[in-house]
Amino acid sequence: MSKECLHAYTQEVLKFRKGLNLTSISQASVFDKRFIQPSVALAKWMPDEGRLLDIGSGMGVPGIPLLMMKPNLHGVLVERRKKRAEFLRHLRRKFTLKLDVYDADINDLPCLNIDICVARAVTRIEDLLLMCSQHVNPHAIAIFPVPREQAAVAVEGWVLEAVHDVRAVESQQIQCYRWEGVSRET
Repeated sequence: MSKECLHAYTQEVLKFRKGLNLTSISQASVFDKRFIQPSVALAKWMPDEGRLLDIGSGMGVPGIPLLMMKPNLHGVLVERRKKRAEFLRHLRRKFTLKLDVYDADINDLPCLNIDICVARAVTRIEDLLLMCSQHVNPHAIAIFPVPREQAAVAVEGWVLEAVHDVRAVESQQIQCYRWEGVSRET
């Protein structure tokens, strides 16, 4: 999808931001810099196909921009807050995205058979990787934007594959992990 779709997504967030308490940001340019550019930056290290899990998706970041950039991905967005989950379903309909939305705690869901895990500022990287562990397929990847000073973490089953600096996001780096553990049987 194009920049026009990303702009239309931004406009939807700004339209519903107050009513759903999505963000305090009211300017599209600021939203783009803080949320869209860092989300799109993750796409560089992702395959074009597979099942993408966004944990704590909130207003859809980074999941929605990634699904717009890589339309052959199938999104699985998990957001505990029901109103925000309904907003994500609204986005699915509006932009005709291949997307499942769960309004539940990630730890309460059965295995989701995920190939790519992403999240933004939900919790510690160690906890995110543990949350992903019960939902991944063999050789799945986890790609997280983290502060530049964030050291790589060691979590059973996950191996750090790469750390990337991102020019679009001055204060962050991207940490990429690969699942080498035993995947759960479905």
